[in-house]
Amino acid sequence: MSSNAQKLAKGSFLRMASFFLSIIVIFFMMPFIIHSLGDKMYGFWVFVGSFLGFYGILDFGLLSAVQRYVSRAIGTDDHDEVNLIVNSALFVFSLFGLLVLIISGVIAIVVPMFVKNITDVALFRTIILILGTNFAIGFPMRAIAGLLTSQLRFDLRSYIDLTKLFLQTLLVIVFLKTGYGVLALAIITFTVNCVTHIMTFVCAKMISKNVVISRKFINKSKIKALFNYSRFSFIAQIADQLRFNIDYFVITAFLGLSYVTVYSIASRLIRYFGDFMIEAVGFMTPVFSQYEAKGDYESIREKFMFMTKISGYLTFFIGGSMIIFGHAFIRRWVGSEYAEAYPLLIVLVVPTIFALMQAPSIQLMFGISKHKYFAISNSIEGVANLILSLILVKKFGVMGVALGTAIPMMIIKLFVQPVFVCRSIKLSVFKYYFVIVVPILLKSFVVLFFFWIYIRNIIDPNYMKILTLVICTFIYFVVVIFIIGFKSNEKKIFMKVLSKNKKR
Repeated sequence: MSSNAQKLAKGSFLRMASFFLSIIVIFFMMPFIIHSLGDKMYGFWVFVGSFLGFYGILDFGLLSAVQRYVSRAIGTDDHDEVNLIVNSALFVFSLFGLLVLIISGVIAIVVPMFVKNITDVALFRTIILILGTNFAIGFPMRAIAGLLTSQLRFDLRSYIDLTKLFLQTLLVIVFLKTGYGVLALAIITFTVNCVTHIMTFVCAKMISKNVVISRKFINKSKIKALFNYSRFSFIAQIADQLRFNIDYFVITAFLGLSYVTVYSIASRLIRYFGDFMIEAVGFMTPVFSQYEAKGDYESIREKFMFMTKISGYLTFFIGGSMIIFGHAFIRRWVGSEYAEAYPLLIVLVVPTIFALMQAPSIQLMFGISKHKYFAISNSIEGVANLILSLILVKKFGVMGVALGTAIPMMIIKLFVQPVFVCRSIKLSVFKYYFVIVVPILLKSFVVLFFFWIYIRNIIDPNYMKILTLVICTFIYFVVVIFIIGFKSNEKKIFMKVLSKNKKR
């Protein structure tokens, strides 16, 4: 197996292990935080987080451009190009960090215009300044973190994430148990991120010995090239804010902060679902970029189809498990008083399954600079989400907001996006749907349905029972799907990866 394949296998395993550990920690922490802060203050924390989420678009999509062009340069073994891109990006990201500081200061001044309660004003102002500074420091570090991704060192990123998880969890437990509130959460976030930024810098310098941080490598033409690529990533980021964060603003405006807490339970589970898929198959962008740099489109098609299969079966297993065990889990996790989050989860999880099974499609579009269409389709989906949510919230309440998110997602991700992706790499649309998508759908549904018939009467809101049943479902699903879902040559790839890991 190639060096890159070994890196991807190890990195993917560590990313998933890190993700599962973080999910376990967050699952236990979320009820603790909700009950420690109360519905209103937790809703306030979620609202502030959604507000600050808009800061993420201030990189104008430049991070994806850095990863794309550094990966291409590594693919052609051009060290000078890597230095030009990294230093040019570092310069621009530093300017963005300064912009974030200025915006945070302005928001802190005008906050009384949109927050009426004087106590909330002071708290909101303080948190904005703390987390705004946190974002500002994080911007230049994106160029450094891009080096790890471009060199496929997802293992190092996983170790850093695990350190961050441990420190943050420990500090949150200690401070909330001693009576501190959301202000402590903001300070903890800032402190832990500073520690992980230092770790990222040290790791990047360790593996990128040919990279030199110097003003002489700042290049105007490279900055222009990065922005030419990133403008569509920027549009896609804005659309993602409309798709995911705008819901909380609609709910706050029409229904109140208490409903934000209920919706956030279902939305948080969906976000974990998406995060897991990114960890599991989100390493393909630099791989596609390196193949594209060599003009090897046959390998791109081959890897794309194989990864779509893996992504599809994973999404149907996870999404199906959320439907099967979601009600019992929510009752045990945050309490029966939040059981109304389960219908919201059902509405959101179905289109999310079809959206996330196409994770390799998004990786592909960014990897071969065909992300313009992704930006356009995301924008259409985001605007449709906002309009439908505003219309449906008046009639159906919080369920209307969920429907406003689900309907455009289903249409765009299932019927529109795949067509463009297939045409971009000259892959038959018929082959994509009827050789990959439809078999995945039918086989996954049948396998999970028969298992649900067998266990449906023994599902209870008990962690140990739910965990045991999920493990049994996973083993059953993996064995059956491995036998009926993959071709012989694809099975050999899995066996080769497993044998390499055993030798290590």
